[in-house]
Amino acid sequence: MTDELMNQATEGMNAFEKVLHGVPGYHGYKEKELRRETDKTVREMISRQLMDQRARLSAVQADLVAGGQLSLLDDLERADRKLVLLADRIRTASYGYAPLFDDLRVKEAELDALARFDEALYGDVSRVTAIIDNLTTLAGRPEQDWAESIRALITALDTMNTDFGHRGEAIIGASSASAASSTELVTSE
Repeated sequence: MTDELMNQATEGMNAFEKVLHGVPGYHGYKEKELRRETDKTVREMISRQLMDQRARLSAVQADLVAGGQLSLLDDLERADRKLVLLADRIRTASYGYAPLFDDLRVKEAELDALARFDEALYGDVSRVTAIIDNLTTLAGRPEQDWAESIRALITALDTMNTDFGHRGEAIIGASSASAASSTELVTSE
């Protein structure tokens, strides 16, 4: 997914940028900027998908009210708030991460770590979607079924929020591992 967005951004270069692409040092600079744009695009896409799920939660809330299961509304509203906060946190995260984007020469291990992280985050959105899919089928079912699904949604959102908080650490870890392996190569020669 991240590679596909990078290719689209590269293809979108104008003629002047393509000429500059051949200037020593410009390629690394431009690639860094494209990666920042890709990072931002992926985060915005994930945030939009989460907000799409929020719209579906509104329908679930209406089902609860229609079914007279008002005791579950507080938990569902808590899940809704967590979903909104997570979507906003992902959307407004810093524009690129300093450990990854400060160097002009972007290290491959860091780029791979970012791509893996974004792919996992995208998978987490699918998990949230599946839980909300289940919630939409529960109209008329006992409160226990609803409560279990709402708890699963809250747990999935909490996990996703915690994981997103570790995004920078994952990238720094890839950088540290890359630096350690480079050091090992130098000392073993």
